[in-house]
Amino acid sequence: MQARPKSKASRRADEALAAFEADYMAYQYRWVEFFIEHMADLSRTFRGDLQLMMVLALVGQVHMRAVRAARKAGTDPSAIPAERLSINASRIADVTAIPRETVRRRLTALERKGWLLRNGEASWQLAVEGGKATARVDLEVIDRRAMVRLARLFSDFEALIDMQARRVADQAPWQGAQTGHAEPPRDGV
Repeated sequence: MQARPKSKASRRADEALAAFEADYMAYQYRWVEFFIEHMADLSRTFRGDLQLMMVLALVGQVHMRAVRAARKAGTDPSAIPAERLSINASRIADVTAIPRETVRRRLTALERKGWLLRNGEASWQLAVEGGKATARVDLEVIDRRAMVRLARLFSDFEALIDMQARRVADQAPWQGAQTGHAEPPRDGV
């Protein structure tokens, strides 16, 4: 059985991994710079309560996954049933390794801020007004800083990957397959 060809995204991920392994120090420096700056920004915004941020982020991911799936299927995201937009405290605790009681306290705090809604007793979803999550509206400034920071990281990583690709191309032996010749041309022939 013949292996399926890799997708363009999978090949690009392989290139990225090879570049990061080849120049670990450059990769690690850029990654840690991004990570520390972003985590410090989150810590300031959430007043040191990164568990609160993690709980909100996970509830947000559930919401975004459902909306993306609806759009991909060509259905109206506003018609998504509440249970597909929701997650319960036990699942959040399992995913984040935050104790269940701590998760419940964080969910209640997020509800008080107007960022989450409780669905009955068991599950939670993002509070949305006018098609936009209230948390996103309230956190618009940090969201923008994160996008700028991520764009800078993306650009840095692309440059690192492209530099590694050039190194590999410069070091690669002559490839006859590119021209159809079995061996390199001699004397300009």
